[in-house]
Amino acid sequence: MATSAQRRQEIQSGVWDSLLSRLYGPSEAVLTRQRVRWCAALAEFERYFGPGRQVHLYTAPGRAELGGNHTDHQHGYGLAAAVNLDLVGVASRNEDNYIRVKSWGFNKIDVIDLDQPNPQVSESTHSASLIRGLAEGFASMGKQIGGYDAYTASDVLRGSGLSSSAAFEMAMGFMMNEEFHCELTPIQVARLGQYAENIYFGKPSGMLDQLTSALGGVIFADFEDTESPRIEKIHADGLLPEGMVLCVTDTRGSHSELTAEFAAIRREMEGVAGCFDCKVLGQVSESDFWAQLPMVRAVCGDRACLRAVHFFEENARTLAEDRALRAGDFDRFLSLVRQSGHASFALCQNVYCASTPARQELSVALALSQHILEGTGGAWRMQGGGFAGTIQAFVPRGCLERYCVAIESVFGPGSCHLLTLREQGAGCVL
Repeated sequence: MATSAQRRQEIQSGVWDSLLSRLYGPSEAVLTRQRVRWCAALAEFERYFGPGRQVHLYTAPGRAELGGNHTDHQHGYGLAAAVNLDLVGVASRNEDNYIRVKSWGFNKIDVIDLDQPNPQVSESTHSASLIRGLAEGFASMGKQIGGYDAYTASDVLRGSGLSSSAAFEMAMGFMMNEEFHCELTPIQVARLGQYAENIYFGKPSGMLDQLTSALGGVIFADFEDTESPRIEKIHADGLLPEGMVLCVTDTRGSHSELTAEFAAIRREMEGVAGCFDCKVLGQVSESDFWAQLPMVRAVCGDRACLRAVHFFEENARTLAEDRALRAGDFDRFLSLVRQSGHASFALCQNVYCASTPARQELSVALALSQHILEGTGGAWRMQGGGFAGTIQAFVPRGCLERYCVAIESVFGPGSCHLLTLREQGAGCVL
């Protein structure tokens, strides 16, 4: 352990370039940017919390959803990959039983009094609620944590479908785990992140995002047993074929205020499940659903029925995508990606909000991607919760320049991000 000034000097002089290379890639331009970024985080920590303190540095990646759109919360399958966009955090323990977190881009410091463990109404849907929920989760597992001060800087696009919230949760969770020697597994920390988001933040998410950020690589998860999900990690190295680039377009429409839209998907799916005396669709026989479709329509309405169809199809498709990746059949995987994108439009109906039909950023981005990539061997789909945020596209390198220029002519400079997959999950790195 070292002081913030010592770590800053080491990073500036290249002592930790091998670590940065593993996380972000070896190019000198990337290393230069990350040295500056990490040193800036250390300097900002000193500005807010004082110099001379012993610190640890943490990282937590964002993720790209590869398959399983709105399937995890129904105890289905999920497929996602950690990416090179991440959150960097600097943390140091204090002695007053308060957690204080300053995040780049926000004009306040979250202050959490650990003597008040219950959800606070004023914190709901804010980052402070995630910190408090995680702290309470650790306590519920018999782990004693205390106060710490932290500064975070994230380049995971906020409200975009790359799961900036899961990266924040995993950074906070691993800080608690490391600083107070709690020795929870990454999967246990991920589960506490989901708990904080569901109960304290108020968003009924599944656990795939937290798992992917915690573990890194490409994650296939079976959530039939949510207390003990079956998780398999596919190593990210070499997964994308030579000449294929994963692009994510930020359509500049945030989904951070659309919790009610996400909640409606889960509520409607579970309403259909209730017609069969089940809690989630993962417990319902697809053949029983089709046999009882007239009854389900009468009870739940047509959109809920279509969203149930989406679950059954997307769940099977996610399993097929996993098998295609393991078999090295990337063309088959891309065909399934295109099918998934179509299902989001026709069945899940989470590409835009029905209440604001004039705003359809994702629809435009998908239409433009189809116009450029159809017939090239590429693929495109919406990712994440939907309604706003980002789309992803697998772009053949020969089309890449044309694709990026076209996307940025519509959504603005810097809106098209070229991502790499990341093997390393969240944790303390220095």
